[in-house]
Amino acid sequence: MKSKKVRITLVVIVVLLLSIFSFAIAYGKASPGVLPPSSQVQGLTLGAWSAVWWQHLLAIPASENPAFGNPWTDCYFGQVGNVGLGVAFMLPNGTFSCEMPAGMMLLIPLATTECSTLEPDPFHGDNDEELRACASGFTISDLQASIDGNEIQNLTDYLFLSPMYDFTVPEDNILGVPAGSGQSVANGAWLMLKPLTPGEHMVNIHSAFPDFELTFDWTYEITVIR
Repeated sequence: MKSKKVRITLVVIVVLLLSIFSFAIAYGKASPGVLPPSSQVQGLTLGAWSAVWWQHLLAIPASENPAFGNPWTDCYFGQVGNVGLGVAFMLPNGTFSCEMPAGMMLLIPLATTECSTLEPDPFHGDNDEELRACASGFTISDLQASIDGNEIQNLTDYLFLSPMYDFTVPEDNILGVPAGSGQSVANGAWLMLKPLTPGEHMVNIHSAFPDFELTFDWTYEITVIR
């Protein structure tokens, strides 16, 4: 009887260990070099970080904004604590060579769009409910990403709607609207990269907006400096 109990106990332990091992493998494959989608950084969810990203981007004049391919050497256009707000492009494809310091996390959108109180249709909403409906109405698909050749799985888990946020645009702005302040909600797929080791790294991203028949393919050649 005692021998039978020992065997049962051993079987249970083995099953538990296999389950933990399988979970660890799956988890590792799902997010090499990135934080899990449920993470909070400096008290903010990734959805809330997307609002911070848009607030900073919209404040940069269009004539200087890296989103339109203006010269830029850093991998980020803004920084909050140790989080860099990663440069992204409104151009369909290309290679971006940039630098960032060691120890910095990097927030990168695979794809993102927004709706606001300042823009005309189809990007217009007058309140939180309308803005959320507007932003979520744009389909984001065909998400792919890799870091140094390691593919990131389950990327639909990284799709977020931001909370409604306040923003201000200058006279020369990427929305093409008069200077002023408004509210917005963003929709997008976002990765928070863990600090990369000093040296050279490559990040590849791919996404599509079928509503606009747009596809994006970008390669980031990142140099991390000590």
